[in-house]
Amino acid sequence: MQIATKVVLNTAVLYAKILVSMAIALVSVPLVLKALGASDYGLYNLVAGVVVMLSFLNSSMTVSSQRYMSVAMGANDEQRINAVYNSSFLLHFILGVLVVFGLEIGAFFIDKLNIEPDRIGVAQIIFQFLIATTFCRIVSVPFDAIMNAHEDMVAFSVIELIDSILMLIVATTLQYITGDKLVFYCLAVLFIGVLTLLMKCGWSHWKYKSYRINLRKQKDQLPIKEMFGFAGWNLFGGLAVMGRNQGVAVMINLFLGTIANAAYGVANQINGALSNFASTFQRAINPQLMKSEGMGNRERLIRISFISSKFSVLAICLFAVPLIIEMPDVLQVWLKGNTPPYTMELSRCILMLSIVYQYSMGIMSAIQAAGKIRNYQMTIGCLILVNIPAAYCILKAGLPVYYVTIVYILIEIISLFVRIAFARKLVLMKATSFLLQVIKPTFIIVTIPLLVSLIPLFMISNLWARLIITCGLYVTVYFIMMWYIAIEKEQRDNILVKLHLKKG
Repeated sequence: MQIATKVVLNTAVLYAKILVSMAIALVSVPLVLKALGASDYGLYNLVAGVVVMLSFLNSSMTVSSQRYMSVAMGANDEQRINAVYNSSFLLHFILGVLVVFGLEIGAFFIDKLNIEPDRIGVAQIIFQFLIATTFCRIVSVPFDAIMNAHEDMVAFSVIELIDSILMLIVATTLQYITGDKLVFYCLAVLFIGVLTLLMKCGWSHWKYKSYRINLRKQKDQLPIKEMFGFAGWNLFGGLAVMGRNQGVAVMINLFLGTIANAAYGVANQINGALSNFASTFQRAINPQLMKSEGMGNRERLIRISFISSKFSVLAICLFAVPLIIEMPDVLQVWLKGNTPPYTMELSRCILMLSIVYQYSMGIMSAIQAAGKIRNYQMTIGCLILVNIPAAYCILKAGLPVYYVTIVYILIEIISLFVRIAFARKLVLMKATSFLLQVIKPTFIIVTIPLLVSLIPLFMISNLWARLIITCGLYVTVYFIMMWYIAIEKEQRDNILVKLHLKKG
């Protein structure tokens, strides 16, 4: 009961943080878009968009360190945890240097992009800011991992909220800057990245006094050897996703220019906010999932991974499905006439992609916990990178840009089945159990509210009335379906007993 209570508390804290961050993002994006203009905003998403994608890379790298920390905690081995902490810091410092070196090589190709000649110099400057920001985010991974492994979600959430609030302040003041607004914006992003790193480092040093970074007296050399291979393959997987997103952004730029990149950027901003919300439950439950492997309890690991996938899907569908339905009106209200062409189609497709991806969340965590990820990451990474030549062929053929994201969805569906096959081999997860316990209930819970909410969509012409009634109807039916289908009867009874006791 204590573990369940802790998971619920951490989930509530993280959801509160995500809701505030989403609200800040919804306010910030139109402010930045208006201040920079569509062309410069597209340029930012093309050149500095890697920073946005680093959230995925950081998540995959954090899992590497958290996996070893949580497994050691499951085995109750304090000395091992400290060794992992030291090894993690050394590993990510080296990885940060290697990534910086790779990005510096990539700087030579900026002038080959479809950028206005008078903005090439600016693109080079903001790329250097990007490189420094990237290094800060990679080095902060061990501190994220130790907080996650200890389920210290309050401190983590406060630091992330400070990051979001500072970004809102930058977005608000951007319109008053007299110099080059794009350069100022990227410099501010770098400053916030450095500050966030210092806060996470300071908190970890103060909170976890039994763990200290001391590279000269590393007694246990095993973690660095294991973690280098594990993190290396995780890095490959994360870079494959970044390569897909940025590779497609480059293809869009080469064929359609920076205005199309702005549409792609807005779509990814929407998806990023909702994906963070959906992955919150996984972040709260992952430490328990990883500790199950340390305890040698595979049955518990599989059960938790199913719960993670199911509620990650339900969390994103709560917001994504109404957004997909009402996307034209939402963009009109949100961006106030500054919507780049094809933003609606791209946003809808990328949200559908994200829904499909959430089905894999628990499966990926189970595979990570097992530890044997080389063949898995190679297969999935190569499959994901197929999107780049596919995007080239689609755009070369003159098809609309959103066809690129339709291919995203198809490849992600294939990736889901591949992940299920790997989980079946590595942790003995049954595909039929996943179908019955995750896919079937989520499909029913999402489909019925969707069909019900389509009724006012075609019957009400007033924009605000339609938005409120459609979304309200969807959410109401959605929660009813969740209560009776997603939550088991025993769990419902326990919840009702607790509510009754509180009232009494």
